[in-house]
Amino acid sequence: MFNIYQWNAIKYVWSRSKGWLFASILFSIINGFLPFANLWVAMSLIDAVANYFQAQNADPVPVFLLLAGQFILSLVSSLCSHIKQYMDSRVEAKLGYEVQQTILKKTASVPILYYDSPDFHNHVNRVSGDGARLLAPLRTFFSLVEMVLSMGSYLTFLIVIHWSLVVVSLLTAIPIFLIQTKYGKKRYYLLKQQTPVAREAGYYSSLLKDRDTAKEIRLFNLESFFLQKWAMKHLQSMKETLLLERRQHTANIGLDALTGLFYVGIATVIIWLASQTRLSVGGFISIVQAIQGAQGVLSRISGLLASTYEENLYLKDYYTLLAFEDPELKDYKRDKECPNPIQQIILEDVSFRYYGGGEEILKNIHLKISANQKIAIVGENGSGKTTLIKCLIGLYSVTKGRVLIDGININEITKQSLNQQIAVIFQDFVRYLLNVSENIGVGDAERMTHRDEIVQAARQSGVDRFVRQLPQGYDTQLGRTFADGEDLSGGQWQRVALGRALFRNSQIVILDEPTAALDPIAEMELFKQFQKLAENKIAIFISHRMAAAKVADQIIVMKEGQIAEMGTHEELMELEQEYYRMYQSQAQWYTSDESSEKAVAAWTN
Repeated sequence: MFNIYQWNAIKYVWSRSKGWLFASILFSIINGFLPFANLWVAMSLIDAVANYFQAQNADPVPVFLLLAGQFILSLVSSLCSHIKQYMDSRVEAKLGYEVQQTILKKTASVPILYYDSPDFHNHVNRVSGDGARLLAPLRTFFSLVEMVLSMGSYLTFLIVIHWSLVVVSLLTAIPIFLIQTKYGKKRYYLLKQQTPVAREAGYYSSLLKDRDTAKEIRLFNLESFFLQKWAMKHLQSMKETLLLERRQHTANIGLDALTGLFYVGIATVIIWLASQTRLSVGGFISIVQAIQGAQGVLSRISGLLASTYEENLYLKDYYTLLAFEDPELKDYKRDKECPNPIQQIILEDVSFRYYGGGEEILKNIHLKISANQKIAIVGENGSGKTTLIKCLIGLYSVTKGRVLIDGININEITKQSLNQQIAVIFQDFVRYLLNVSENIGVGDAERMTHRDEIVQAARQSGVDRFVRQLPQGYDTQLGRTFADGEDLSGGQWQRVALGRALFRNSQIVILDEPTAALDPIAEMELFKQFQKLAENKIAIFISHRMAAAKVADQIIVMKEGQIAEMGTHEELMELEQEYYRMYQSQAQWYTSDESSEKAVAAWTN
């Protein structure tokens, strides 16, 4: 009855909510037998009332007893229904929290390479449901138990009257099951098809509501442009949904007409039975109720079995997401600690391509970096500089070759141990909507409560100078999104990011285009601060500005995913090739303004 994904969900729910399971079984059994009891009491009550009005001096006690019985059955049904609904809601809320927590943990730990794939984002979007869907297999099972028992009650009552009533009742369910199964599949595949469109519509919607984009959208009068793009995607999705709804309702109209014909057949059978046998008023009414009840149960069973297919597709997506892993790491055990201190990093014939195939972004990279060495990586946009860094620090798993730290394959080193030795300031570093202390403390979450060390890092990075002017000092909320938030300038945020890296106290420090948006004075200040950060460490600096590369121990020139040249500034200038061309193209910067060279001189002083 259940496939592997449903069994996984059942085992998980069993491990978390045994009490709910036993209660659900009990309520399902009780609710399953209630229809038979209700039919018998209703038939007896109608006949007892009819006899009471027809007979003289009839005893009213049987009528009141049956009324009391009907009241008790109604009360039991209500209690079972509401208690079960409350328990379901409580378990759904609990599992919903755990499901979302599991999804968030997985998306936070899944290899970065998946984030370059639109299919991954669509997949995550589809599984962002709640606990109800994880409960679906068991709820379906208990509902089926209850409905089968209810069906048994109705059919037992009908078969005592005549077997033909059972046949006519069962025939009604076949077209209902076929139609609901058909449209259950169509609803899921429509959802899957619409996920990319819905994500696009969500993106345009977020642009119109986001604080960071509000200024540019208003200045460039982009409101109508993005509103039109949102409307186009939203209406496309809406039209497809409404088309499916229209087709399903059209099918349901035909189904209702067919059901009406079955009722005519049932009425004919009942009239024939009334002419052949002595049928009481209570018996007649109870037969009609039993047939309607049986058809209602069959309809719900058909709908339940049809929706099971749809829910199973969700569970397949959910457990497929949990199984995501880096295909390049499946044969490695991450059980080694990162060397401390690090003596050497070697890249052996490293190549890389993004998840899903395509051209190689890096090709046959050979590189050796020694302890305390200062490396500059230069090259035009798209040459592979940042990708090389991501492979070097383990964010991307190489598709060919090896990255070795003191002879240990980086894929064999535990993630926590490796990450602890790396501090990176990317050009697009995150500006967290947290307070100042937390914004620096995220550099090492395990030490986030060490306020003295955070303040020390803030002083070294220059953050302390402006933090003391903020309303609540280090407890000041940053960003205007939340209440009482304060804005920082670009340069101040840059210092916060540097303080974050200083607080991490790692062996490898990397700056990825950190001065791209800074003026020469701010750039000089950043280099001075970076001197403190890079002291006695492996330091790697990625930049378009040749002045930064000039004082490095070694310069790596990237071009089209390969190392085109490697050496010191003097060595590469003598070659008069790629580096020479790039340097000469920026020569006027150095003759007109020597501030950059003065700034980076701190790197080797």
